[in-house]
Amino acid sequence: MSSRLSLVSLVLLASVGCAQSSSSSAASRGPGQEPWALVPEDRVAEECGLDPALLAEADAEIGRAYGVIRYGKLCHEHYPTSLYPDGGDEPEFVFSAAKTLGGVLTGAAVWRTKDFERTGPKTGPLRDTDRVDHWLDSFSFNPDAQIGHVLGMVALNEDLSSPELDFTYDLVGADQINRLNDVVAAAIAQDPALGASVDEFLNLYLFGPLGMMDSTWDGDSPDKTFGLGWTSTVRDMARLGLLILDGGLWNGERLVGEEWMYKMTHPSFEIANTSYGYLTWLIARSNADNDDGMGKTTEPTAECTPSAIWNAYPHGLSESPDCNYIATQDCSQGNDVGVWYAAGLMGNYIIGHRGLDMVLVVKNIGSNNQHVVWDAIRPALLALDPTFAGDEDAFCDAYAAGNYAPDLWRAASSSCAGRCEVDRSSAE
Repeated sequence: MSSRLSLVSLVLLASVGCAQSSSSSAASRGPGQEPWALVPEDRVAEECGLDPALLAEADAEIGRAYGVIRYGKLCHEHYPTSLYPDGGDEPEFVFSAAKTLGGVLTGAAVWRTKDFERTGPKTGPLRDTDRVDHWLDSFSFNPDAQIGHVLGMVALNEDLSSPELDFTYDLVGADQINRLNDVVAAAIAQDPALGASVDEFLNLYLFGPLGMMDSTWDGDSPDKTFGLGWTSTVRDMARLGLLILDGGLWNGERLVGEEWMYKMTHPSFEIANTSYGYLTWLIARSNADNDDGMGKTTEPTAECTPSAIWNAYPHGLSESPDCNYIATQDCSQGNDVGVWYAAGLMGNYIIGHRGLDMVLVVKNIGSNNQHVVWDAIRPALLALDPTFAGDEDAFCDAYAAGNYAPDLWRAASSSCAGRCEVDRSSAE
């Protein structure tokens, strides 16, 4: 690994620690329904803890449209003029990043129906522990499947009580996850205020509050293809990413439950795939099924990146007694800050670093290249890091192990999902 320090890094390093010490409330994070306001370049070091000169170097390395959100602010973005002659982003198809949007949409329906009364089939609150046949009259996968099995892509297993389940990645949604549209439709049909269709619900309770005015999902079709169909911009993708990072809170309003966001960003079935939550990819130390035909991994799926590990076992629908890593990789973590990401074909990514209070978004960078933007902007972050400035090896060792999370206390001030008792000394 290498480290790079610019002159501005050395000048500003002493002041950044103080600038980062003020906590931010959930109400002040993000743009609300207004357009994003880009942090001026001469304020990026102080407000975002990022070296602007090194971010400019990252622009050339990445060479694609991307954005960096830190502390709830749009700290940096870049649109190569060769790809975007007008100098700005435009809505584009982001492929399977839509799956994570579908997970959030399902969670929004769970939140909005949580107080409904269950009086019979297709009534009551929507929950991940519901049998699918409570909401649907027919479907093609395991008749005993619960909603969580579909979200974790294990509903095609013949025996869901097996000690080892197969993860079947549903590329276009046709095998299992597209039926979630019908599940959500049945759940929200109980209350006209939730909208006359899934599309109306989406706009009323997600796109509208989030200000995602440049996004569409299958146009205005009420039948969402949960595998695909989302057209979006970097800035709208960043809104979804910040919502997930903040545990379902947006501009002081709860749009999705905290526990649901936790399940999305932690393994749903370790015995099937340690690198997949509810329709969201995760970093894992081993036994990850990356759907590449190479079998499960034996090494971490990314360098300098903490893995997503539950804080207790067993959990949810999973019967796994631990994180299911192979013997050379243990389940310990200093902080619960595993990195998660939405991933779309052609390299459309939304990446959440909770321990750094940061969301990275990139479009069309190439499949299996989720690490590229993190590798490129890391020097800009490391240059102003209050503990490891200039020492990338030490930073990566501590951060990947979950032993260094300098901004976990910030994220905790916004949303902790009832799971983190954070003080600043333990996070640093």
